[in-house]
Amino acid sequence: MTESKRRALGWVCLAGFLVTIPLANYAIRHWGTPSPFPGGPHTIDVLWWTVPSGTAFIGLSFVLRDVAQYLLGRKWAWIAIAVGALLSWWLADATIAIASAVAFFWSESTDALIFTPLANRGQFALGVWLSGVLASVVDSFLFLWIAFGWGAAVDGWFDLFAVKTLFVLVASPIAFLVRRAVPRYESV
Repeated sequence: MTESKRRALGWVCLAGFLVTIPLANYAIRHWGTPSPFPGGPHTIDVLWWTVPSGTAFIGLSFVLRDVAQYLLGRKWAWIAIAVGALLSWWLADATIAIASAVAFFWSESTDALIFTPLANRGQFALGVWLSGVLASVVDSFLFLWIAFGWGAAVDGWFDLFAVKTLFVLVASPIAFLVRRAVPRYESV
């Protein structure tokens, strides 16, 4: 793969990551089944878990973030989070946008501690999967706590974590295909 194709693929993944952030926040307020309590998120049922409707996009976002970071560098992932948080401000209410931004910044920090070192050691696939799973724990708890309070975080983090992890596993083949298409290894 030429350098220009590699960068183009990186920009596509970064754009996909960027879009998933405000889309997830928009979905929480507008798609799915309305929450039974005032101000709560719209929900969807995934297998036996009921989770905020934006959850499906977050698992995908973790994988797209890793691929974009691999192809373009870490700074672009951080920039995309900031831009996504600003876009969320217009598409979701302030509480959801703030909760999302904080959760994404913390999960990106978790990602930096896990994906980057593993990818730099040639363990790209393990890095994508493990960073996605562990970022799901951090992101789930922080988002629910900030957006809906301590009780929601304690009661709902596992369901959110489980569904995000499911979507990380479903989206991970994207990362594996990219890694195969870009066989030479470079530091992230």
